[in-house]
Amino acid sequence: MSPSTALVACDVFQAEFAALFAGSPMIPPPRVAWLEMGLHDHPEKMRFAIQGAIDRLEADPVVTSILLAYGLCGNGLIGIRSQRCRLVLPRAHDCISILFGDRPAYERYLAANPGVYFYSPGWIRGRRVPGPDREAKVRAHYAERYPDDPDVVEDMVAADRETYVHHGCATYIDITGDRAGEAYCRDCAKHLSWRFESIRGDDRWLRALLTGPWDSERFVVLAPGMATQLGPDGMLATSGISMT
Repeated sequence: MSPSTALVACDVFQAEFAALFAGSPMIPPPRVAWLEMGLHDHPEKMRFAIQGAIDRLEADPVVTSILLAYGLCGNGLIGIRSQRCRLVLPRAHDCISILFGDRPAYERYLAANPGVYFYSPGWIRGRRVPGPDREAKVRAHYAERYPDDPDVVEDMVAADRETYVHHGCATYIDITGDRAGEAYCRDCAKHLSWRFESIRGDDRWLRALLTGPWDSERFVVLAPGMATQLGPDGMLATSGISMT
């Protein structure tokens, strides 16, 4: 990869990028800014953090292109722009759709499995997914806040569980061969009385982000000064208007 290329990535992809570089002649980008996956809970904070990473990378005169390993992610990528560098972003719903390799495959799976909740190595690492570990964290959090009211604690645990009431299938998607992650997802499904499924992901979208081609169906390529907006298909697009 060119030394003039930098990467801004959600750390949910750390295992996937490690697998890509370990098994191929691809050279990792010399400058990588990893951002914490918990930012997805706060799209405005995520937008601010990504923009800050872009601004810092642009301060390095060697950098001319910045790749972003993010999807639309709750509209957290809308309004992102550069002053000097070219930006390249997947036209994806989120990280899971990227792991499917293309949007149609992701959309077909969702249509066939409307109650699915996706697990991946990155999301499992953060223990943010529905299952016994999340439940224990929620209980411990509220037990600390309400040490003298166990009924309130259990009510809050039940309220968190209610968030996932419309889900009934835990699907593990992986491109790294992480069998421990698959077993963890299976245990979560058992705990929740959900159906379990494991599918092999496809790394071609991540590979294309790193190496091209950046076709308009899968990617938004922004010239310096341009910003992202929501396109007519509900995916990221370029505003076509300079923000400088």
